[in-house]
Amino acid sequence: MVIGHEIIHGFDDSGRQFDPRGNLRDWWTPADAKAYEQRSQCIVDQYTHDVPDLGVKTNGKLTQGEDIADNGGIRIALAGLDRVLAKKGVNPTTKGPDGLTARQRFFAGNAFARCQNLRPEFARVIIRTNPHSLQEYRVNYVLANQPEFREAFSCTVGKPMARQNACRVW
Repeated sequence: MVIGHEIIHGFDDSGRQFDPRGNLRDWWTPADAKAYEQRSQCIVDQYTHDVPDLGVKTNGKLTQGEDIADNGGIRIALAGLDRVLAKKGVNPTTKGPDGLTARQRFFAGNAFARCQNLRPEFARVIIRTNPHSLQEYRVNYVLANQPEFREAFSCTVGKPMARQNACRVW
């Protein structure tokens, strides 16, 4: 997921500003830029919300590039998992000896990798200044945008972890 995340940065609001040689030059066509802005607005809107427990509001525009990279990175990683399993003749939705499918283990592993405990004061600082969303949003919002997550855990569309209008930029 992290490798996919970093690859996606080449195609986000920041990466698009640099050509293959690293020169500051927007290499997208106007039509590509417009389509990207339309798709990325869903992410900006999703990641902009009040956090009543902390008394702050998140800024989806500030975290846009990282949020898009998180969402795209998980898609790339899942595609890699599915490809490896297919080569081995393993169905990613078949339950293993632990009672979980490979996809369920994949999504749980992603969530466990982001476990974090922050003091409220520090969480407020992160929300106000950091281009990375809090870890809980980097898990819950990303997975809620993935139809494969919804299918893996039989989530009903419209519930918090199965968005009716899931965001997808890439």
